[in-house]
Parts: sequence; C-alpha cells; structure tokens
Amino acid sequence: MSNVDNIVDKRLFYLMLSIGQGQEFANFMGFSNPSKDVEQAEIFDVASRWALFVNQNILHNIEESATWMLDLLEKGDRLTNPKEELLPLFISFGVSMLNKMLENENISIIINEEALISWKDEDNEQESENNE
Repeated sequence: MSNVDNIVDKRLFYLMLSIGQGQEFANFMGFSNPSKDVEQAEIFDVASRWALFVNQNILHNIEESATWMLDLLEKGDRLTNPKEELLPLFISFGVSMLNKMLENENISIIINEEALISWKDEDNEQESENNE
C-alpha cells in the first residue's frame, strides 16, 4: 500500500467513526477541511455505509460484540469509565475497522436482499405517513 493510499484509509477511518462528527475527528487528527461539495459527498458516503450496516444487521452484531467485550473488561475490573460511556466508542471503532477491511477488500458483505426490500418498504411507508 502506498503512502497516499494509507493517508486516504486513515482519513476514511476517522470519517467513519461518526456520521455527524467524522469531519471534526479527521480535522482534529490533522486532515484539512474539504470543500463543501466534497464534505457533503463524504457525509453521504459515510451515512450510506452506516445505513447498510444497520440494514444488514451488522451494526447490531458490532454492538453486541462490543457489549460482550465490555462485560469481560468489567468482570476483570479493567474499566476506568462506566460501560455506557465506552460502548459508543467501541461501536464506532468496530464500524470504522469493518469499513476499512471492506475498502481494502479483505472481506466482503453478502447483501440480504429481503432485508433491503423490507427496509425500502419501511422508508416508503414513513414517507407516505409524513406526506399525510
């Protein structure tokens, strides 16, 4: 992997930590602010990936695994902060790490088409309710 690729991976990792705060995290870690158009495209890309993870039940699995890890740390008296404070950090890390592996083609996701259809139907129902 080239140095440029590594820098892009690193920026994307920080962006994926949070849909709303990813740009702030990247900026805090030394990346300059992009143009408004690029920023909007990046936010859309991050939100789309998070939506995919929600829709395919991947986010649930990350949250469950993060909870189990925190349970282990708590039982071993290794937590300095409450689990409730640390859980979002573990989840964000899990999402960013998984996305990095997807982007680097270390892993792939098999899309559950039924879940996608169901999710789109729910969106259409909510949109219809909002228009009424």
